[in-house]
Amino acid sequence: MGKFSQRVAVLAVSFLIWQTGGPAASAQAQSTPQASASADEPRRPRLRFAPTTVLDPMIVTASKLEEPLSQVSNAVTVVTQQDITRRQTTDLFEQLREVPGFTFVQTGSRGAATSLFTRGGESDHNLILIDGVKVNRAGGSFKFNDVTTLGVGRIEVVRGPQSALYGSDAMSSVIQLLTPRGQGPARATLGFRAGNPDTFEERFSLSGGTALYGYNVAVGRVDSGGVLPVNNDYSSTTLASRFDLDPGDELQLTTTLRYIDSRFRVPTSSGDILDRQGNGLDPRATSDNRRLILGPRATYQPTPWWRHNLQLGVVYEWFTYRDPEDGSIDCRDDDAVTYNDCDGLGSLTINSEYRLSADYSSDFFLPLTLGLTPTFTIGGSIEDEHYSQKNGPSGSRNAQSFYSQLHLAWRERLFVTSGFRLDDAVTYGTHLSPRVSAALIIPGLNTKLRGGYSQGIKAASFSQNVDTAFSRGNPDLEAEESESWEIGLDQPLTLGVLDAQLNLTYFSTEYKNLIAYTFAPELTSNYINVHRVRSRGLEVGTAVGLPYGFSLRGAYTYLETEVLDNAGNDGFGSFRRGEPLVRRPKHVGSFTLNYAGERLNANFHLYVKGNVTERRGALHDGYERADLALSYLLFENRWGIRSLSLEGKANNLFDADYQDILYFSSAETTFLAGFRAEF
Repeated sequence: MGKFSQRVAVLAVSFLIWQTGGPAASAQAQSTPQASASADEPRRPRLRFAPTTVLDPMIVTASKLEEPLSQVSNAVTVVTQQDITRRQTTDLFEQLREVPGFTFVQTGSRGAATSLFTRGGESDHNLILIDGVKVNRAGGSFKFNDVTTLGVGRIEVVRGPQSALYGSDAMSSVIQLLTPRGQGPARATLGFRAGNPDTFEERFSLSGGTALYGYNVAVGRVDSGGVLPVNNDYSSTTLASRFDLDPGDELQLTTTLRYIDSRFRVPTSSGDILDRQGNGLDPRATSDNRRLILGPRATYQPTPWWRHNLQLGVVYEWFTYRDPEDGSIDCRDDDAVTYNDCDGLGSLTINSEYRLSADYSSDFFLPLTLGLTPTFTIGGSIEDEHYSQKNGPSGSRNAQSFYSQLHLAWRERLFVTSGFRLDDAVTYGTHLSPRVSAALIIPGLNTKLRGGYSQGIKAASFSQNVDTAFSRGNPDLEAEESESWEIGLDQPLTLGVLDAQLNLTYFSTEYKNLIAYTFAPELTSNYINVHRVRSRGLEVGTAVGLPYGFSLRGAYTYLETEVLDNAGNDGFGSFRRGEPLVRRPKHVGSFTLNYAGERLNANFHLYVKGNVTERRGALHDGYERADLALSYLLFENRWGIRSLSLEGKANNLFDADYQDILYFSSAETTFLAGFRAEF
């Protein structure tokens, strides 16, 4: 890290000096009345506790109620559209890497399988919502690799189990992507970027609206060559839209739609590091994935104290994997594994899933009593899920639930949220998930102390419940469970001209009934509930507003995990009793420095990932990766163009040689350049 750290320091210091005009400019700035007092009475910056109303967005994911971030009693992170624009992030998971508690891993180049581990949980323990619609596959898995930031106006992340409100899959976190409503005169945006390796990105959006209606439509395309020389291309097309209609003050109707069509050419499923020349790479294997997400929503508030909410969801997903037979690559038979029977047919996997869902809730805004403002919510939901596969059994299942929540606010100082959810599912029966959380704002200091306790559940996937071409399912699997508590502190600070925010959270979670794969021949199924795991750690988040247009953000997570019980089954070496979980680093952090001038915006992002344990106890080195994004405003309001900006981005700026997952190559330095025009 020595040379790398020196490069980072030189770059940061040089950039600061250049933008502030060097030492002379700094001295001149300090001599102004705004920056200093008289020579006889020098002014010293004093640390003050800032009010909590600064940069206080409204959050909806934590409780399904609109509440200011300063009053939320959970560990929450908000990513704004401005954050996405400044970093010029196209792939969603790259933007979310800076969220405390998150660790993403990707098997190679862009478009390859990408997984998220939150607070030590499994990759299928995160509930993903797009405009209120659950988009995980049955059983919790979610493909981050082809999801882009197109059309996303805000991302809300709530960490910790949230099954008391959202049910299955919300074991470790809830991530919600929110599409903004179109407002004002029609506005169009056109963007294009190109770079290496053979990468092209295009996007177009159109939005507008009035008090009666709103529309927001965006379409984007990504094409990229891969890291490897053989069969490694990736392409993705995305359509995102939102339509609003408000017939009256009491009724709002919204429909959102997102469609994703992607293809990734799969050169290897076991790694390429030992064969960088591509001699053993598969030349024709491909993975195709299509997703359709439709989310009609209605909100009706006939009185100031009673509001009805109805969210419908339709989610379809089609998956196809093709691997024509290619001689020794697909047909070799050695001491380790037999790849296939060399029958000339190759491999073909086709399956699909769809989910129909409805969630209704009533919010009762009760009158102020003894300084308390109570809001009571009751609701219920139904889900109907179906799975089909070519040349294999299909499956279907359903679940119903009832949930209740009480939110109390006392004099804008104390906030308490408690509730439970009762699920009745075909797969795991009846299950109760409770939670309680509280936040206290200390007057004068504006310190927010918060804490909470919650439980989470996750149903088995269809491939774990029914037989497939590769495994025997177990219809009697129990739900996986998590139990967690956390305490935290949020502190706004002011030091002279600096405005800062500090967030600290300590958490402890125990996971049990984790589903494991087994080769045991005496069992009638390959899946059993055996594993029990504990994780605990500390999350730190900072945000600082600096002079001269600079701002910085930082995030750090310390994580300890331990397998408490595996019943003699180590799950391919992933659950070794007494050892940490694989691919969960003890240390992970990020640092973002942004400069926003009148025309120039510069964003430097550093991501640091510590060493991890891989399967069978193998140690895998961590890495540091730096990205730099620049945009420059050429002109405004000319030739019918509202604004035209040039954009450029360098990923892996210092050409770090690293593997996100052991034996899978990651990209070297890549550059993208293009423009963004608003009409």
